[in-house]
Amino acid sequence: MRGRRRRGGGVVAVAAAAALAVTTTACTATPPDPARAGTVVVSSDLPFASLNGATAAGRAPGSVLVRGLVQSGFTTLADDGTVDGDASFGTVEKVADAPLTVRYTIAPTATWSDGVPVTPADLLLEWAARSGQLDEVVPELDADGEPVGDLGDVVAFGATSAALARASAVPVVDGATVTVVYDSPVADWHVALDVNLPAHVVGRLALDPQAPSFPATTPTPSQGTTPTPSGGATTAATTSADATAAPSPDATAGEPDAAAAARWADAVVTAVQQQDRASLVPVSRVWRSAGRAGDVAADPTLTTTTGPYVLARVDGDGVEAVRNDAYTGDRPAAFDRVRVRTDLDPLAQVEALADDELDVAAPVSTPDVLTAATELEGVTVSTGGDAVLQVVLQEAGGGLFDPAAHASAPDPAAAAAELRTAFLASVRRDEAVRHAVGMLWAEAEVSDVVAAQVGPQAPAVEDPTAADPPDGPGDDGPLTVRVLTNLGDPVRAAVVGGLVDAGAAAGFTVVPVEVDDPARALRAAPQDWDAALVPVAQEDLPVAGLAARWRTGGATNVTGHTDPALDAVLDALVAQPDPQAAAQGVTQAAEALVTWGAVLPVARTPVLTVSAARDAEDDDGLPVVGDVPVLTPSAADLTWWWGWTRR
Repeated sequence: MRGRRRRGGGVVAVAAAAALAVTTTACTATPPDPARAGTVVVSSDLPFASLNGATAAGRAPGSVLVRGLVQSGFTTLADDGTVDGDASFGTVEKVADAPLTVRYTIAPTATWSDGVPVTPADLLLEWAARSGQLDEVVPELDADGEPVGDLGDVVAFGATSAALARASAVPVVDGATVTVVYDSPVADWHVALDVNLPAHVVGRLALDPQAPSFPATTPTPSQGTTPTPSGGATTAATTSADATAAPSPDATAGEPDAAAAARWADAVVTAVQQQDRASLVPVSRVWRSAGRAGDVAADPTLTTTTGPYVLARVDGDGVEAVRNDAYTGDRPAAFDRVRVRTDLDPLAQVEALADDELDVAAPVSTPDVLTAATELEGVTVSTGGDAVLQVVLQEAGGGLFDPAAHASAPDPAAAAAELRTAFLASVRRDEAVRHAVGMLWAEAEVSDVVAAQVGPQAPAVEDPTAADPPDGPGDDGPLTVRVLTNLGDPVRAAVVGGLVDAGAAAGFTVVPVEVDDPARALRAAPQDWDAALVPVAQEDLPVAGLAARWRTGGATNVTGHTDPALDAVLDALVAQPDPQAAAQGVTQAAEALVTWGAVLPVARTPVLTVSAARDAEDDDGLPVVGDVPVLTPSAADLTWWWGWTRR
């Protein structure tokens, strides 16, 4: 079968035309391309930015999507917050509680796509980058979360992790094991450290004086150089005759000399263990830059990863990955190639799926896109929920919900709390689900998940709007509540429309805030909004992410919320290494926030994934993709989503 026909006839094909085509062109039909059956084409609107999962660019949804395809590691984080291990890569085990001690054992089957084994050097490099212990400065970050300023002559990885910051001692290397000792317990220890960038590649680019400057202007990296452990002179280097300026679609990330790769990795180990500043300065500079989309497109050595697929091409249309022949883990590739396209608008994605140019599409879900998808035959249309939309209230911007605005009240804090509770009680969450989300996701329901950083299906709290609502503004007349959100998102705009109507009935005048950059206003202009409707995504360090958002002075606390009792709960939570006890702490913190009137979860944002439903016999020459789950871009790890591309 060629083309996904629309129900009731349509623009793709009709039965009569198909029958006529068979009788008139049977002798001249173009035979199917045998390569197409082994090539899966996926589309989304999530552009790839970086393979470095520790940078802001590497944590962007499009980067998380691609990295989930091409990278393997000790653990993966499921969308519900479950941590799964990969024994074919290695094991992570807690070997002591006081102090918290975690041992990583690398499996002999863990291999980089260039054939170089994964070694403790790769973990030691990541500890150096994420612990912050070796950074000489704390870089300023731009609006995108990237380090800025002149960092050329200082050690500055600029990617300190809230978990590894508590592991100040250099990890101990013993054979294939790396042991990390924490200064204090850490709840997220399961996912605190994993392999990210290859030490042998970073080491060569940083420490080989004959390697091209990085980021390279003319990327022709040498492959046959002989490293020394320091940043000083090396013996003469040679450039491989087959080095290319861009990855070949049929090649993996290169085949370096094994001995040279081992020496470059050892050079990184020596630099970290001896805290050799002369080497750490260039190592940190390369680490900050390596893995960005433009660089991996120009230099095949920078596509070196550990998963069943490896990047072969990066361009303005998306990325292409090919089967990694060096992969010997438990989940090998099921296809020869996977192409992720990001050049199509949502309706064009549906049309391309209808024409068999795509096999899986994950367009932005809107009524017209969903309608177009459901009109196709021979496809599976899957809808679901992603990030949790929450209403959060600004408590420190001098506005309505800030105690400082009620200085004349007998108890300013109580006066502000009463208004917060009254406003949140006015929110008609069921109406928001019905009118804003339900039309795109039939199974949508009100969410009671406050700790969405842990996962959109984290423990729910008791319905905060079930009790009798408190009194509103009273005799003071309607009070204005300025609501900030991305009004360009139809779902959020519809929810805010409901807030306007419901607020009026409760004595509040709700005014949408119109700004060019809502995300920046959320972080940097607390004086401009009283409430915000924000989607809360899963965090790569789930417990630390929750604490950072709600602890007094937390790194991502945009509301100015402060509560000494909650701080104590969060401090205990982030230091709770037992997962079951940590889950109880998450629930306790969430209940405290709802009781305070700091946040109200509304619903999960709707998402859509459409996949071709094919049969190998009827659809000769086209890939059969099987069951494809709904793509949830707010997940911190999307390795699980790519399960259908593995065997």
